[in-house]
Amino acid sequence: MQFDYRKNKGWIVFFVVLGVIALSNQRLAMTDPENTYPKRIKRAVRLFFNPPENELDRHLIGKGIDCETPQRLYRQVARATVLIKVDHSIGAGVFIGPRLIATARHVVDGTSIEVVLPDFPGDDLARPGRTIDIDSVHRVPNLDLAFVTTRRSHSSFLDLKLKGDGDSELMIVGHPNRKYYSLQKARIKKKELLKDSEFILFKDNEVFFGNSGGAIVACDGGLMGVVSMMSNYQNAALKQGIGINARTVLEHARRLNLL
Repeated sequence: MQFDYRKNKGWIVFFVVLGVIALSNQRLAMTDPENTYPKRIKRAVRLFFNPPENELDRHLIGKGIDCETPQRLYRQVARATVLIKVDHSIGAGVFIGPRLIATARHVVDGTSIEVVLPDFPGDDLARPGRTIDIDSVHRVPNLDLAFVTTRRSHSSFLDLKLKGDGDSELMIVGHPNRKYYSLQKARIKKKELLKDSEFILFKDNEVFFGNSGGAIVACDGGLMGVVSMMSNYQNAALKQGIGINARTVLEHARRLNLL
């Protein structure tokens, strides 16, 4: 039977496009697993049936955050959050003093480090603004924690919260894309580990790559820790975030005579 190209052209195009989408989704599964096409569709459906109340809610907030004033909290934390560009990757960091930033060590593993301050150009959404010169980088051995000192002061920083006995709901502010700062819901797991462990474990709603080094905050704005990594991110039932808790951040900052 002779192949009728004109009759089957539509099917050829369909399968080519389907193959391109499949390859693109496979790449996203390795590099940005929270932004695969099925998960984008899932979020779109969620927002359709549970529409956002404002622009911030539309872009950034996972539904169901239990803090009383998540928008105010987002602004407070975002003002202290920086975008960190290292070589060809991005991450986040958070000011814990006027000239001191805490972040994950893997975020600053590279040769060219650029720190970008937040900007609020007339609305509630924080975006990358101007750069700030850095003075030094201190990497903690055998722990995914680092500190960056800046040459001049920044007006917004967060207080370390060393006791989180009454807190279970958390929020995370980072920078998983190159336009808006993000805000996601999280919930502490195994709170008893906070007293003896260097880590804080949390069950996340939507935590994206690019949040590494970003702030983990309680509803009162206290800094509970900084994001380190994700584990089991391809399994929703087992997926959890791992951060360095505030007590450990303070201990190492003091050992380095930074606080």
